[in-house]
Amino acid sequence: MRKNKKLSDMPIEIKVEKAMKQAVAKAIAENKRLGIPLVIWRDGKVVHVPPEELEVRESKSEYRVSGKRKR
Repeated sequence: MRKNKKLSDMPIEIKVEKAMKQAVAKAIAENKRLGIPLVIWRDGKVVHVPPEELEVRESKSEYRVSGKRKR
């Protein structure tokens, strides 16, 4: 069974990695939405990736239920 850890309990390295992944995903999605090529570094060269080649992945959402539900 996997336990959900609080963000405040995680090591700084994990927090940084999560933040970087979120920032990259946001940049890719925004470039695609605006029709702007994404500039990356590949094989020692600067490469412009056209927006139609960008793949936007849905981020994982975490939902937590706390307390009782009111009707």
